[in-house]
Amino acid sequence: MNLNKSKFPPQVHENAKIAPELVFFLVIGAQIGVGILGFVRYIAKFVNQDSWLVVIAGGLGIHLVIWMMFSILNKHGGDIFNIHHQFFGKWLSLPLSILLSLYYLTTAVVVLRTFIEAVQNWMFPGIPTWTLSLFFTVMTYYIITKGFRVITGIAFFSFVLTIWILFTHYFPIKHGHVINLMPFLDHELGDFYQAFKVMVLSFIGFEYLLAYYPHIQNPKKAQKWAHYGSASTTVIYLITTISTLMYFSPKQLQGLTWPTLQEWKIVTFPFIERFEYIGISFFGIVILINLALALWASCRGLNRVFDIKIRLSVIPVSLILFLAPAFFTTRFQVDELNNYTGKIGYYLFYAYIPLLFIISTFKKGANK
Repeated sequence: MNLNKSKFPPQVHENAKIAPELVFFLVIGAQIGVGILGFVRYIAKFVNQDSWLVVIAGGLGIHLVIWMMFSILNKHGGDIFNIHHQFFGKWLSLPLSILLSLYYLTTAVVVLRTFIEAVQNWMFPGIPTWTLSLFFTVMTYYIITKGFRVITGIAFFSFVLTIWILFTHYFPIKHGHVINLMPFLDHELGDFYQAFKVMVLSFIGFEYLLAYYPHIQNPKKAQKWAHYGSASTTVIYLITTISTLMYFSPKQLQGLTWPTLQEWKIVTFPFIERFEYIGISFFGIVILINLALALWASCRGLNRVFDIKIRLSVIPVSLILFLAPAFFTTRFQVDELNNYTGKIGYYLFYAYIPLLFIISTFKKGANK
């Protein structure tokens, strides 16, 4: 075990790197997940018809964080684990890197358990949690062992195969009421702040960039693609929010756990009934890339801190991913898991990364 490995920037073979343009698919693929099926209800709890403004504000906040991340990484090189070593030394960087790896793993557990709940509520009420957990864990394990370029390829195809679902919002908008979006700015600043904090959970995923930055060819050129990816996520969330607010009244919305799935019930085609079954099935592809990126980032952290090969570290990490969902058996427990993860993400984005940015401004870069 070499605890000094993170002292040096990771050496990634050129053949193992990806083009900077593909960061677009990694960012949007990591951000959009099962949360899109129900996030509007949680922010509408605080600001109702003004929820779409919170989505825009949340998107702008993420752009600021992405800019700070690239400023740090471009200046000092390496990845977040190497930067921890540069900024805090060997011993303080160790717990910070371990905690970050655990956070990455936690985001995977959140995604998997929430998706399993959606499947159990809407498609197969009697299916045991462990069966779906085993299926997605095995698939994720297989993808990770094939390398980061394969993960990137899955992210690309995930986007191509599921982007059409966005157009299903035509139906709730068609049957909705614009009056439900009025009046504008009808809530206190404190309400907007609470909704903003809740919205953070839906944007989680772009921070995996801190781990895979060295795997990008000419990583400085990837910054604009990361911004494009996050901007696209914001647009998708904005369309989802507007369609949901137009279709449901505030009272109806608060009585729903999965408003997007409720909207899909009115999607009709001559050759398809119960479109929500189709939608959930296609979302399995989206969930797969969420899990692959989160677990890879967690394993990458273990590799950088303890010098454990990813092919070895992915085994215990996958085992945790398989077992953890079984400990959250009720809607309240799943909600709490999401809430606590969202809070951690909020402080990571708007406290810890800004702290690293401030330290970076006073510290010489790797090229100096």
